[in-house]
Amino acid sequence: MDYIDRTYVGYDAQFKLIIDTVQVNTAGNTPIWNHIPEDAQTALQAAYAEWHAKHLAAEVPTRSKVEVEERFEARARTEPLLRNFCQRYFYNAPDEVTDAQLESMNLRPYDKTKTAHGKPQWRVAIEIEPSKTRTHTIRWHVAENDSRAVPDDCNGWVLVYKVLEADDPMPTDPEDFGHSQLVTRNPFVVEHKSSDEGKRIAYCGAFQSKSRGLKGDWGEIVAAVLP
Repeated sequence: MDYIDRTYVGYDAQFKLIIDTVQVNTAGNTPIWNHIPEDAQTALQAAYAEWHAKHLAAEVPTRSKVEVEERFEARARTEPLLRNFCQRYFYNAPDEVTDAQLESMNLRPYDKTKTAHGKPQWRVAIEIEPSKTRTHTIRWHVAENDSRAVPDDCNGWVLVYKVLEADDPMPTDPEDFGHSQLVTRNPFVVEHKSSDEGKRIAYCGAFQSKSRGLKGDWGEIVAAVLP
């Protein structure tokens, strides 16, 4: 189960709750939490301020398409920072942060069961946007929960792609694509050769586990013409 709320309203409320809880527990001469640096708190507060403004603009009935897209992009920028903060200062600090404190921020408590290190349970969903000549901008999310961050048990996802000639059918087996790279950024840009302009490029991806480098199931194959 993911620990960050997937809805926009829920994400905003949880983000603010985490900010407030950190401020309370790091205040005073003898703070409850003294393991969180001030600069890390400042960066988190700035990220929330950026996100919250975009969220409010996108919630009003008169919102524009631009404001809706800006909220989408603000979450894509700020969610990885929030997740990294939670992982580093909460989940990697069990001697400092209790289960009760985690639950007070709507975060899941520590998992005390031993996890079997198998392949990732997540699948990658890819969206392709044309950008400048010979490039595609790739946006992606976790198919199961719409998150745009790498799952905690993964070190990224393996992107594979195949350049299709005019008469080539849509490929069906990502294992045969031939080009691959590990992806952690969202969005990111894929560059192609000038000789591939005007051709279709097929893409697919699979998350890769941190522990043993195992790939999860392939996501849906998508294709777009290279500008």
